[in-house]
Amino acid sequence: MKRKYIIIAATLLATGFGSCKKSFFDINQNPNNPTGASPDLVLSTAITATADEQVIGQVTQFGFSYPFWQDWMGYWAPSGSYAINAGDQASYKITNTFGDFGIWQANYDNLEDYDYIEKAGASTNKPFFQGAAKVMKAIIYQQLVDCYEDVPYSEALEGTSKILPKFDKGSDIYDSIVDQINTAIGLLQQPAANVTLNTDVLFGGNAGNWIKFANTVKLRILMRESEVSGKEAYIKSEIAKSVASGGFLTNDAAADPGYSNNNGQQNPIYGFFVTITGLPTSGGPAADNNRAALYSINYLTNHQDPRLSRLYTSVGGQYLGNILGSSSNITGGSSSGVGPGILKSSSQPAVILSAAESYFLQAEANIRGWLGTPADAVTNFDAGVQASFTYLGAGDATAYYSQSGDKTTNLSACTTFNEQLACIIRQKWVAMNSITPVEAWDDYRRLHLPADIPLSVSPYSQGAIPTRIQYPNSEYQTNSANVAAEGTIDSQHSKIFWMP
Repeated sequence: MKRKYIIIAATLLATGFGSCKKSFFDINQNPNNPTGASPDLVLSTAITATADEQVIGQVTQFGFSYPFWQDWMGYWAPSGSYAINAGDQASYKITNTFGDFGIWQANYDNLEDYDYIEKAGASTNKPFFQGAAKVMKAIIYQQLVDCYEDVPYSEALEGTSKILPKFDKGSDIYDSIVDQINTAIGLLQQPAANVTLNTDVLFGGNAGNWIKFANTVKLRILMRESEVSGKEAYIKSEIAKSVASGGFLTNDAAADPGYSNNNGQQNPIYGFFVTITGLPTSGGPAADNNRAALYSINYLTNHQDPRLSRLYTSVGGQYLGNILGSSSNITGGSSSGVGPGILKSSSQPAVILSAAESYFLQAEANIRGWLGTPADAVTNFDAGVQASFTYLGAGDATAYYSQSGDKTTNLSACTTFNEQLACIIRQKWVAMNSITPVEAWDDYRRLHLPADIPLSVSPYSQGAIPTRIQYPNSEYQTNSANVAAEGTIDSQHSKIFWMP
């Protein structure tokens, strides 16, 4: 599925005041001047854009896709119909053109929308819009830091007053967005924030759900810092604030803007794989290229996981996977594809943060002694597995997470901290498959778990799963002094601040 995109002057894109979204869900007629729209309509479009970004990298907005997280984390692998090359996902080769539109520019474009919503909410005394926008900005800034480390933040959305925004340290941005979420929660707790809003395509204006969402986003941020020295007391204190202010998500935070089976209106991942006539998409990054990874099939099969048939399709009753970087992969649709638990319908909501992830984040906080008691970890772990089963339509998970002696499916079978951590992250990895795969990449870089994620076998491989993304050409062209001050970037070895 393709949507028309607009290339705006590079200076505008680099400083974040263009809007590239041109689709059925876009309300901005002039991409350089979104301020004529009401904040409730901008909110709908902005949330939809954020949802698009989580799984396939803005494919619905720019006609591009970046399924590299799916490949790197062992979920998908290219079919044998396409030749491997020195610059594909299997090569791990990250250049300054990698993800320019789909990550950097799309996210800053999205941030501009939320910044407008926040300011409009403040000027009209509407705390709901202020709070919701702050939470969504925190999500995007975290993901930018997680990809690039230092990025424009304090001067990023200042328009012509700061056309060459400085780069803030990733760790400082993390601290600031936690503060922003705390402020957002205070705004959402105000009586005036309780509204019914059809254009809130996430929670319908339910401030209580937004608070739980905000707390879960904050928990994601805090747990990312688990390996940062000296942060334990801070993390524990911030988690306590979240518990006191309403707790965490128990349902998926999923955007539902009115996806339908029309051109430009399908759910993003469904439309990536299925045409409006019900046929598989084809050509380049589409259904006949992105197939099931053998690694994932083997894990699910070896542990009697009912989600196998929901995550992948069978071929003649068998599950056949490919290997990242192999020159002898199964061609076309002769291997297993993405399954019916992921591709439910053209109108399915698009997940931004799943209930399964919420429970697994809590379970990890439990075993670290930062939330509740260690005994609570089993409750949250089991709930996370069940949430994944429920989302995929795999039924009751009790027998699965009760397998005797299986330390990758049964948390109660684990006897050490390291076993517990590996079990939680393994099941979180399964639950993120084709839903929010960037979270699996983040866990892998933070903890090197799951420990047996296979490396690409491509002869062009750089030898290691990338640790970060390169700054894009657009930034070198328009903000050269500030980006050059960040020094030489090595995508296989340069670390994000929270990596050990």
